[in-house]
Amino acid sequence: MDLKFTFGGASPDQHDHGGAPSGIPLPFAGAASTPVSTSNELDVLVRLVTSPEGSTAIAEVVTGDGVTYTRSEVELGRARTVGGPLPVDSGELIDPADIEALTRAVRSAVSRAVAGLEGPLASAITSIELDVPGGAAVVAALGAAPAPMNDPKTAGTVTDALQARFGITAGTPIRLK
Repeated sequence: MDLKFTFGGASPDQHDHGGAPSGIPLPFAGAASTPVSTSNELDVLVRLVTSPEGSTAIAEVVTGDGVTYTRSEVELGRARTVGGPLPVDSGELIDPADIEALTRAVRSAVSRAVAGLEGPLASAITSIELDVPGGAAVVAALGAAPAPMNDPKTAGTVTDALQARFGITAGTPIRLK
């Protein structure tokens, strides 16, 4: 038996056995596909979620029309010492006002979310928006460049060092919510 498959159109030597012609999409084609965005905005939104169990920085890469591409979560934690044994998890809650711990979590969450993007999407990110307590201190602790004087909504911009860390183009605005 000789089986021939065609995709996208009928072949010239199609054998019709009473079936539908090839090239006609099935009724469920595309139903299981991922959402498609029509927006030219791609933002990294970072927020802090606090519960009795602790605090978590959540970073999402979202388009202007609400399509989420990636998401990452990083719990606030103590800094690990270099060269010594790793600290034992004491279960101690980290205060969300601890700017050093919050900055580490934000930096890690943004890096992980951007790393989850496929292809050149990281260079298409139009802004980073922080919704965390002490946001201005976090922007400064990240090492962001000063904001342009003509843009009061921007707290800073991505520097070359942050570009190397995040993969987001230098000069991308960092805003506070």
